[in-house]
Amino acid sequence: MQKMYDVMPQFSDPPLFCMERAATSLFGVKRYGVHINGFVRQDNKEIAMWIARRSYCKQTYAGLLDNLAAGGLASGMGIRETLIKECQEESCIPESLAARAVPVSTISYTYEDERGIFPECQFVYDLEVPIDFVPRVGDGEVHEFYLWPLDKVKEAIASPDFKPNCSLVVLDFLIRHGYLDADTEKHYQTFVEGIHKTL
Repeated sequence: MQKMYDVMPQFSDPPLFCMERAATSLFGVKRYGVHINGFVRQDNKEIAMWIARRSYCKQTYAGLLDNLAAGGLASGMGIRETLIKECQEESCIPESLAARAVPVSTISYTYEDERGIFPECQFVYDLEVPIDFVPRVGDGEVHEFYLWPLDKVKEAIASPDFKPNCSLVVLDFLIRHGYLDADTEKHYQTFVEGIHKTL
């Protein structure tokens, strides 16, 4: 069943009509989604992040690294409603835990490929999970999960092994948590500006 997306001038505006997800790129319709950074504070107080590897059967970006859970905002669904749904379906995160996710940011970008033009905005949430929590593959969207220290995550998002928009979500996390700063990262300003680009 094809997912339907609302079409509106601004996110705060009432929808003008709905469009199938596959058609939005043909018209350059802005799409919205929610992405969740799942992380733990380990016994040594260091942060580690849960990273998903997409299923090798996915139609797009098969086998690439991804956020703990993510999904587009379907017509008629709210942001937190989508977050809880995607957490349960993709990572088997119970609603009681997913509900603790904190809204922290948005990222905006536009890309183009053979399918069309994709202006997108993602609502970003941070979810601190217990140290003994382990996500499980749910609906088959994910192949497996990894718990990585931030040094390894930083290396991964700079590689072609990471889904591009998801790497921006992680980059935003690294900036907000002080793992990257303007004194030690010469591209800091470029990174901050780059995750807030509009069409």
